[in-house]
Amino acid sequence: MPPCPTCSSTRKYVFKTSRSVVATFSSCGHLAHPHRSLTKRFASSSTPDGVLKKPSNDFTSPRPESLTLLHKTRALLPRVLESTGTSGSSRTEKTTKLWDSVLSKVHEDLSATNERPAKIFVCGLDEWSEAEELVTALLADVFSSATQNDALRDRWKDDTQEKVSISHGNNINIASSSLQLPSGYLTQFHVPIEIVEFRPPGRSTSSVPQMLESSAIFEADVPIIVCNPLTTSLSTILGAQLPSNTIIVLTSTIIQAELDAIIQQQTSNLQTPRLSTFKVPEVISADPERAMDAIRILQAEPNSFSAIQRYQVDFMGSGLSKITNALQTKLAAKPHIPTIRTDIALSHVSDILQWALSSIHRARQETDKAFVDVSHLRDRIQEARARVEGDVFGGRRHGSDKMVVDEVDEAMKQTEKEMRHVMNGLTWWRMIWRVDDISGIISSALTRSWCRGLESKLIMHTGRLSGLQDSMSQSAFTLLSAHPTISTAVLRNNLLQLKASPNYHLSPDSLTEPLFTRRNQIIEYPTTRLHVTGQRAVLGMTGGILSSVGISWAGWLGWLVGSGEGLLGFVGIDASTAIGVGMLGAVASIRWAIGRWEKSKKRWWQDWARVGEGLDRDLKVCF
Repeated sequence: MPPCPTCSSTRKYVFKTSRSVVATFSSCGHLAHPHRSLTKRFASSSTPDGVLKKPSNDFTSPRPESLTLLHKTRALLPRVLESTGTSGSSRTEKTTKLWDSVLSKVHEDLSATNERPAKIFVCGLDEWSEAEELVTALLADVFSSATQNDALRDRWKDDTQEKVSISHGNNINIASSSLQLPSGYLTQFHVPIEIVEFRPPGRSTSSVPQMLESSAIFEADVPIIVCNPLTTSLSTILGAQLPSNTIIVLTSTIIQAELDAIIQQQTSNLQTPRLSTFKVPEVISADPERAMDAIRILQAEPNSFSAIQRYQVDFMGSGLSKITNALQTKLAAKPHIPTIRTDIALSHVSDILQWALSSIHRARQETDKAFVDVSHLRDRIQEARARVEGDVFGGRRHGSDKMVVDEVDEAMKQTEKEMRHVMNGLTWWRMIWRVDDISGIISSALTRSWCRGLESKLIMHTGRLSGLQDSMSQSAFTLLSAHPTISTAVLRNNLLQLKASPNYHLSPDSLTEPLFTRRNQIIEYPTTRLHVTGQRAVLGMTGGILSSVGISWAGWLGWLVGSGEGLLGFVGIDASTAIGVGMLGAVASIRWAIGRWEKSKKRWWQDWARVGEGLDRDLKVCF
């Protein structure tokens, strides 16, 4: 699974894999420069017709160090694909097949005990690259027969063929997509060469970056890429990762020293810096058309001194000799390596390790960029959260970021102001006559005045938050698309599940729900308790007054009938005292009811303050 940029284990795994690649590079370097006691020098011989010396095959088995390096490289590739986060994609499968094919050929080369012809792939990047003229100029011989010249000129006569393989043969042999010529150029190197020429692409075919990633370039022993600097940007070619044996031919007449300076400048100005271990391909300027003109002039007048002199000037000025010298260098026998075939195989292994190291480097850069982008997205979310919270819950002075007004506190104060007018109207004498309507009066007043401005503001901000939420979600998915290294199916599925959850979508009740919850809490508990207390106070006061009236009536009745002591005379209370006790009891009952009612109203306001504090917490938690 591709790595997550915020996970420390991902970075450790990438670093560990890169250290493995560096260690394998060290093994490759050890093979390239072993101890002198482990090396063998091979005898060489030269042929009378100018063929350069070739190493003799006086060894019987491949070096075990080379096969060990090959085994480590083959075991390393899956780890590199996993650490770079591209495992499972179609591009990765194509890359895996390419490297498996290359490694299989490397194993054949390391296990073989004899040489084979070196495959030189020639590929033009467009129809103006003059790749066909280059191959013709290299293989053309001034003293060759007309049949050989015609076979070489007409090799692309079949418009359906995509490539032509040209190899050495004692006789001219023309077959489908192959051509054998008795050309001395094919045998002048340490090993015979076989030139595989590809048809230049047309205007509607693949782009240059896609062509530079072609499997044929990486499978070749020495790929030669021909391009026209007027139609193909040199920076595009230098920015591509090409095999170390690549030769880039620019069909131009620029001086090589000036071209080297331009290449150095272009390499330093690349957008993606190269690794220190990356080798810049060899770039050569040549003019194949000038070389062909020189050959035609000499073929037309082989005995003319001026034609010979002009042939020498034009052919040397065409720069084709630089291509031949580059091939001589890359196909030269090395005293510490048994065969050129082994040297080419080790070059392929080095290219694979270089690709692995570059892939890990790109994965590290991609992970760092993803981490930075994720941090920026988090900062945007935190900034938006703080800004929205300030806009909803606090006001600011013009030109200042300091919060000066708490909107929740202001809304509660406004509601409290209106509710105090209602509560102050519920005096004890009004409460007595409307004792059964206390809950209705308070509830209707509370519903009418409860945070009206704050509720409207929250509903307005719900729409703004919904748009902000969609923007942040789009930014998250855009971030995943911009960083395919971290875009895993699991991560994308988690984001989609969050987006599809019921709590994700905002509604007008999403922010105002705490308002209604706290309002209903005041109605259901403090208001109900106040109502019950008022009813109990009225009942208690009524009972006390009636009892007091009864006592006064009993004393007054005795005085009325002339009994002297009244009905309470048996307890020693005369009529006047009984009337006084009754009046005192009635006043005490009223005073008790007033105190009970006022105390209950005070407790109601205490509950109001606690609910207001809870409302502030609930709204901020909701955000």
